[in-house]
Amino acid sequence: MRMFWTVLAILFAALTVGSLGSLNEETGTSIGFGDISLAVVLATLAWASWKTARR
Repeated sequence: MRMFWTVLAILFAALTVGSLGSLNEETGTSIGFGDISLAVVLATLAWASWKTARR
């Protein structure tokens, strides 16, 4: 079960980095609240999965 939570944490971390990296892909657009809130949710899920894996 520990491996499952570790893999899940890595997946959420990669999704967080990907969502933050794609924020400035389109030129001329502003960063919306939804873009940042998605990154925050993914980062929180990564952190929670990592903490669960370490228990």
